[in-house]
Parts: sequence; C-alpha cells; structure tokens
Amino acid sequence: IRRSSDLEAVVSTQSTGRLPNPRLITGIVGRDVVKDPYYSLNKLYQTTLTELETLPKSYPYRIETERLTKERMGLLENAKTVVEFEKALNARCIENVIQEAKSELLLIRKLPAWAPWEPLIGEAPENQWKWPI
Repeated sequence: IRRSSDLEAVVSTQSTGRLPNPRLITGIVGRDVVKDPYYSLNKLYQTTLTELETLPKSYPYRIETERLTKERMGLLENAKTVVEFEKALNARCIENVIQEAKSELLLIRKLPAWAPWEPLIGEAPENQWKWPI
C-alpha cells in the first residue's frame, strides 16, 4: 500500500471471509460498511509495521505504535466475530478503527520528512514545556 488511493482499494475490494461484517449500515453518515474488516485491518496493520521500520528504532512514537499495532493484530487474530473485536477495543464501529489505522499509516509516511526525533535547532523558551504556566 503506497498511496492513499491504495488504502481505499484495500478496504473496499478484498475479502477473505475470515471475519465478515454482519452490519448493513454503520449508523454514521458518510461511513460505508466494510465487508471484510479482517482483511482490511490485517493489511493496514502489516503495512504500518513495515512503514515504522523507516523510523529510528529508539524513537518513542515508533516503539509505542509498534506495540499498539501488534496488540491490535493479536486481538484481531483471536476475535471470532466483528462485535467481539469491537468490544475488545472498546470501539463502537469497526469502520472507525479502520479509518484510524489508515490515518496512522498516512502520518507515519510523513514523519521522515519532518524528522521530529532530531534535536531542536535552538533552545526552547523557558516555560514552553510547562503547564499550567
């Protein structure tokens, strides 16, 4: 999955039948039902783990996102139904979980250009990291 249009193709066209979605509607305006959320999420999570390898190993965001993604992959593998997976994540709608995974993947792809792990180019103002001031 390289482009955002590829993300849409993954979500809408493939089917494994592993964890079919029993819903006819999501109940969310503009959010279509994903027929095979197992395939979509599994592919998104695998791609996320691959893309995270482009970030420094010691970068806290990479460490935490890898942990969370692997945890969710485990829940996905062990779930017998879509509803069971949603309950394990405390999610109302699996389509929202898929959207979050897509957004996370798009963010990961932007991080190398921003390089937020590099030191600041100058000293931060004295109270910048203090809250409340």
